[in-house]
Amino acid sequence: MISPLERARLLDAEMQLQRAWLELNLRELSSSVRDSPWAKLQPLKLGLMGLSFFKHRSLWVAAISLLMNIYRRRKER
Repeated sequence: MISPLERARLLDAEMQLQRAWLELNLRELSSSVRDSPWAKLQPLKLGLMGLSFFKHRSLWVAAISLLMNIYRRRKER
């Protein structure tokens, strides 16, 4: 049977491993974000709406279809 002290040490070691794993993943993610093409847009300070527009394909499709509709309406006149 495991004593409460051994169990606490085991849980502490497991938490330290999880923390180290999370830190490594965070470092890897932040370095890949810095190397991504989206990092070049950072100085523009687009805000949350601007960033979500550039990251989601559905918003690209909506914007393109809106521009196409505007173009068609102007062409009909």
